[in-house]
Amino acid sequence: MGTYQLIHLNVVRPLGAFSIEREEAKYFFSQLPTIFADAREAEGPRWHNHGIRLADGNYLDLPKIFQLRTEADENPHIMTMAGWESAKALHRFSYRMRSHADGMKQLRHWVDRSEGATMVMFWAERGKRVALEEAWDRLQKLRSDGPTPEAFSLQQRFDAPDAGCSQAA
Repeated sequence: MGTYQLIHLNVVRPLGAFSIEREEAKYFFSQLPTIFADAREAEGPRWHNHGIRLADGNYLDLPKIFQLRTEADENPHIMTMAGWESAKALHRFSYRMRSHADGMKQLRHWVDRSEGATMVMFWAERGKRVALEEAWDRLQKLRSDGPTPEAFSLQQRFDAPDAGCSQAA
């Protein structure tokens, strides 16, 4: 077991005006308990954190989203982050667990992808609880610089620092 954990941040920015009453939002939030249960079965995550990044750059705890209504240009970024044992466990969860794969297909039309990548991965010391702000900064690095050992994607990832900094297959 290495001294690093794989951090995964996923960001969803809804298209159109946001309200918890929208069918897509209802579906998204109703699926979370099942998805989290499936994630635990997929050898991870070791921990998870969720929140909202508002258009003004402020962060809120996820439960506050139930009171939020915005116009499309002010839509929040809904953030889910987790610390995983390995990229293999994350990949298995993301693409092999039915609940997550089906959810991604169902919500594909609801996600604004105009800002670039919606997911970033990076390595952090085992046991560290990464702040959403730090993970957001890593996503911005991936968007501006492309994949690097500090910010990468599931398709183009890098080994943990204690395994050397070579690009993983």
